[in-house]
Amino acid sequence: MADQQAPGILKSADQFTFRVRTGGAARRGNNLSHFKIGDRVEIVGEITNQSLPKVGVITAAGKVCLPSKFTVRLADGTESDFWDSHLHIPPIIFADMIFDTHVSPVPSGARGSMSKRHIRFISREFDIHLMLIESDKPKRLYGQLTANGVAPESSLITLLSNGEPYATTAADSCGEFAVNQIPFASAALEILIPSRRIVATFV
Repeated sequence: MADQQAPGILKSADQFTFRVRTGGAARRGNNLSHFKIGDRVEIVGEITNQSLPKVGVITAAGKVCLPSKFTVRLADGTESDFWDSHLHIPPIIFADMIFDTHVSPVPSGARGSMSKRHIRFISREFDIHLMLIESDKPKRLYGQLTANGVAPESSLITLLSNGEPYATTAADSCGEFAVNQIPFASAALEILIPSRRIVATFV
């Protein structure tokens, strides 16, 4: 088991959601690998034949005698150890915004139009619907991710604030997710699914 824990990552007791603090402790990894605690990673290689989620977050680096092994919290909330050869960070693909009620006409008589911002992004076969409730303090975000109308088998949703990870959650079997306490800063969503990392900027 890994002995270098991640004090900067907190797990909610009710769901797979945790906050990432971006100080030195959360960034620390080992000197022999380019991975670090807090990285969102895809599980690759022969090990993917196991019935495990294919995406997760690194929560601890390995022992001195096993510097290339990392503990990963998977999308179902379980934790497993992996060699760095089984971890991969896909390149970023930016999603295209095709609808935003901040700039698009709102249908006459639409309820809640002043307090709810609806946004839609697309990236190839992926469709991302977001609803930002701006009347709440702090703001809340609800969303759904589908690919050709079907939710991905596993996906991680990370809220980025000023380019840094702020909170991470997993989408459910319908592709739905929620993030509370949206910071009042530049924000984007990073969506990690097997072989794809999509970023959608909305604030």
